[in-house]
Amino acid sequence: MPVRLDELDLKILALLSRDGRIPLSRLAEKLRVPRTTVNSRLLRLREEGVLEGFRAEIPPDKLGYKLVAFVLVKVRRTRPVDGMSNQEVLARSLVRQTAQDPSLPWVEEAHIITGEYDLLLKVRARELDQLTRFLIAHMATHDDVVQTHTLLALETVHEDHTPPLRP
Repeated sequence: MPVRLDELDLKILALLSRDGRIPLSRLAEKLRVPRTTVNSRLLRLREEGVLEGFRAEIPPDKLGYKLVAFVLVKVRRTRPVDGMSNQEVLARSLVRQTAQDPSLPWVEEAHIITGEYDLLLKVRARELDQLTRFLIAHMATHDDVVQTHTLLALETVHEDHTPPLRP
């Protein structure tokens, strides 16, 4: 359920989304409210799960990830495993494996979707060979993968991981 945010909450979130390292005193100064007010709002926003953490934004291309591909995956339907669908088990496995093996591309996002395919993966690769090995060799090691369909992004026009801050 969405959390109720007032104008001050939205202003705090907007400033933090631009600079997550802004000091509390500077934040209070920009908002023209007492530091204690900003601090209590930040605590509430954390407790309500609106602020999950502060992290560095690292442009993937600066780490050599030149290619972006969207991979649609058709998954064999089986019974749930430990309360999870096999689609979820496969998606979690792919995310984990690619995070641990530097020879594989990085699965940045994994979504269970509706339609002809079951999963949508956003994959970043350093080289075409790396993506090719992932699609042809690595995906074939997973018995539940029935079919894949890959779309290679030619150019990224817009990417933003901060939702619009609206009342």
